[in-house]
Amino acid sequence: MAVRTDAEHMKSALKLAKKAKDKTYPNPMVGAIITRGGKVIGKGYHRQAGGAHAEIKAIESVSGSCRNAVMYVTLEPCDHDGKTPPCTKAIIASGISQVYVAMKDPNPICAGRGIKRLRQAGIRVNLGSCEDEAKNLNRKYIKFITDKLPYVTIKLAESLDGKIAARNGSSKWISSEISRKFVRKIRSEFDAILVGSNTVRADDPFLLDEEKKGYDTARIVADSRLKISLSSNLIKTAGKSRVFIGTTELADKRKIEKLRKVNGVSVFVIKSKKGKVALKPFLKRLYKIGMVNILVEGGGRIAGGLIDESLADEVMFFISPKIIGGDGYSSVAGFGAKNVRAARPVTNVKVRRMGEDIFVKGYL
Repeated sequence: MAVRTDAEHMKSALKLAKKAKDKTYPNPMVGAIITRGGKVIGKGYHRQAGGAHAEIKAIESVSGSCRNAVMYVTLEPCDHDGKTPPCTKAIIASGISQVYVAMKDPNPICAGRGIKRLRQAGIRVNLGSCEDEAKNLNRKYIKFITDKLPYVTIKLAESLDGKIAARNGSSKWISSEISRKFVRKIRSEFDAILVGSNTVRADDPFLLDEEKKGYDTARIVADSRLKISLSSNLIKTAGKSRVFIGTTELADKRKIEKLRKVNGVSVFVIKSKKGKVALKPFLKRLYKIGMVNILVEGGGRIAGGLIDESLADEVMFFISPKIIGGDGYSSVAGFGAKNVRAARPVTNVKVRRMGEDIFVKGYL
């Protein structure tokens, strides 16, 4: 049997990390493999925020000693006390002699400290194996830490000619039942779902799976003049899953206070920009309360605004084989590109069938 390369061991660690997909926020996803003589003797991954880190799980999984073993870890080991003790301390105590690290931790609390501590202890540290893959794995965490903004994914269901609603505002249902089931399933992977006030008034959505008994994914509304009804489905279910509303100084102050008295509802007053909620300050406010990963579900104006301001990071388009035509609502509004050359490219594009629909996903 051929001896596995260092890169292959790191890829195995990355695969392990993915097991906790979107369950570790605000922490990153991390996997670790321990080998001796090229053979895997231990492995682990960070399962959830507050739980043991990948390095600790891997060390604990080893039957016997780790002395002179090699560790492959997808992110720099931490060297500070948080909810758990420093991983560097456990690695040094274990007797591991060499550590391969895919990437440095961008968090200023950690950056470079873990690597320095290990080297000071006489452990050989190799940095950069599968670095691009490691960065891609934790795109959301990296943006949250470096830009101090949530990672924003725009989800749109549109017709073949790019419409999200007919001229009378009707939009149920453009996408197939299979697509809608898929969206309900992935909602749990996000901290919150964001919509504009027009979507709330037109569709009166719940933005949660009504079959579940408990909810974790919050709901967010950008509503510059606070037109949301106190009897809307979002407000009525705020006790089950929190609702965060971004409004402006243009809103009725009495209504702001009424909504703030509703259990589960928070209202943020953001200075308006051209009569609308200024999106970047609103996202900054959401970052401050720990929102790492936000799914935007409508409509065209908020999608366009986020893209215009380079605040969106990823897109998910469900394209249905229907033609609406006429004065139907465009899936992406906003100011838009001044010419084709200025159009925003979508990279790392993945395409698949979703029932009758075509699902297109990529990075902005």
